[in-house]
Amino acid sequence: VCACSSKTANAVADIYRRAAPSVAFIRTPAATGSGVILEDGYVLTNAHVVWPYAEARVVLPEGEEFVSAKVHAFDLDADLALLGPVRRPRDPLRFSTNDNLQIGSPVYLIGYPAEVEDFPKPALTSGILSRIRESRFNNLRFLQSDATIVGGQSGGALLSSSGEIVGISGLTGMGHFALALSAPDVVRQVQALKSQQKPLSRQLAAEEALHQF
Repeated sequence: VCACSSKTANAVADIYRRAAPSVAFIRTPAATGSGVILEDGYVLTNAHVVWPYAEARVVLPEGEEFVSAKVHAFDLDADLALLGPVRRPRDPLRFSTNDNLQIGSPVYLIGYPAEVEDFPKPALTSGILSRIRESRFNNLRFLQSDATIVGGQSGGALLSSSGEIVGISGLTGMGHFALALSAPDVVRQVQALKSQQKPLSRQLAAEEALHQF
């Protein structure tokens, strides 16, 4: 076996080992998804994973279960939501502050694709950064990758080769590629979500959604 191949495999295994404890499995009556446990115990996921529910089941990789984690806030425009807080992670993932990831850079997507188990472990897939896309509607940046994405991975973390979060998975392009909201945009939106003094009601969220059209 080529020594360089073994070194690469070990590096990817290390990325998974460090990231997996901070990636949660989420289930609602309608769907499953993934979420990133933030340093303060909130779980970040896509709004479409939990919308329009007021709570969801959250399972951590070690098997700890939160049957009715409260949905704290929705951001339907950025497709983000916060649940909890649940439990603070021992070693939370860091969000990249570098907005200049080069095209062709390796990326890794971790989440729970097509999950059917009640207490699953996250799965890791890899690819490259293919393109940067800018939304004309809300000035958000999305990272396009050829990392495989299927139902259940929404809300998962797109990681760089250093193990930092460079994006939050949420969209697919005609089923052929993955789109992840860039880390700087995620961080800004999360701060706004945390600032809400009380959970966003389903009625209010629905009204906000209607105002976008």
